[in-house]
Amino acid sequence: MTTHLSTGGRLLAERLGALVGPLADPAGQPAPAMRALLAARPAARTATVAEPTAAAATAGTPPLPPYVEHLLARWSLLHDLPFRYLVPDARLLPPESIRFFRLDTGWLERLRAGALAVGGDGSRERAGTQTVLPQVTAAVTEQLPLVREVQRTRMSIPVAADLLAEARATGELTAATGDVPVTGFLLRSSLVSGWPGMEVRAWTTDDQAVVRPGVDPDELARNRPDLVVELLRLERLSPSVLVALFRGAPRLVWLEEPPQSVQFGLEADGTGWRAPIRTGAGPDLGSVAVPMRSGPVPGVVNVKGLAAALDQAHRLPQPRGGAALALSLLQAPSRQRFGSSTPPS
Repeated sequence: MTTHLSTGGRLLAERLGALVGPLADPAGQPAPAMRALLAARPAARTATVAEPTAAAATAGTPPLPPYVEHLLARWSLLHDLPFRYLVPDARLLPPESIRFFRLDTGWLERLRAGALAVGGDGSRERAGTQTVLPQVTAAVTEQLPLVREVQRTRMSIPVAADLLAEARATGELTAATGDVPVTGFLLRSSLVSGWPGMEVRAWTTDDQAVVRPGVDPDELARNRPDLVVELLRLERLSPSVLVALFRGAPRLVWLEEPPQSVQFGLEADGTGWRAPIRTGAGPDLGSVAVPMRSGPVPGVVNVKGLAAALDQAHRLPQPRGGAALALSLLQAPSRQRFGSSTPPS
C-alpha cells in the first residue's frame, strides 16, 4: 500500500527519521523504532486514564482542599441555592405557615457530582468524579456541623479543617458519621421579623414526661444530651421566611422568644384578659379576670381592682404590694411546640 504525503508530511517524516531512524523498512512495514512507539502508545493511554482514579480511590486523605469541602458542605445545607429550587410555587408556603421536610440524599449527591464535574466533560474526568464521589460525600458529611460555626465567624475554614483532621486521627468521628438524615422546616410568618432573636430547639422525643413544657432547655440539654437533635442551620432568608436544618429527625421542635424577653403581660382567654395567681413558691394557683377602667380610652387596666381580685382569690400573709402584683404580671418567653405522634418515616 502506497501512502502519499504532502510537502509538510514529508518534511515531518524526514525530521522524525533523523531523530528515531526510518519509520518503515523497505517492505513497507513499520521500522523497529516505530513499532516500539506504536506498542507503547496503548499502555501509556491506559496508564494515563487509570492512574488518577486509582490514586484517588486509594488515597487515605480527602481528595479535595478544605475550602472545596466546606463549599460543598454549604451547598449540602442549601446555602447559596436559589429559593425557587426550594419552593417552586408560593402556594406551597403560604403566609403564616410552617412546612417540615427531609432532604433527599440522592438529590444532594447529584448536586455535589455536578459541582465536581464543572470544567471537565471527558470520560477521564467523569470516571474520576465517580471514583472520588463516595469519599467526598463522607468528607462533606463530617463538615456539616462546622458550617454554622464558620458562618457565624466563630472559626475560619483552616481551623475547622484542623479540628476535623484531629478528630479523624483520634477516631472521634466514627460515631458521628453515618446514614443520618438531614431534616428541617421553612417558616413564613410575621414572627420572623417580630422575633429576630427567636431560638429553635429540637428533641428526639415528644414525651411530655421527659421533655416537660416548662423545662429550661439549656438545663435539659446539659443533663440529657442524648435528647438533643443538632441544629445545623438557622437563617432568615427574607424578613418573613426562616429556614432551619437538623442533623437527624426530631420528634419535637420548639420555637421560643429570646430568653431576655421577660416582660409584663396578661393572658387572653377569648373574651377578655386574665392574670395568674402566684405566690413566688410553686406553680400558679389559677387566674383571675382582669378588670378594666371605664372611660374614653379602652384597654386600660384597673390596677387597684386587679390587686383586690388577686387578694380575694388568694390572700397573702402580708399586704399585697407592688412586687407581689408585678409577680402576677410577669410573662416568660413564649414557646410554640410542634410534636409528632408517630415515628418519622
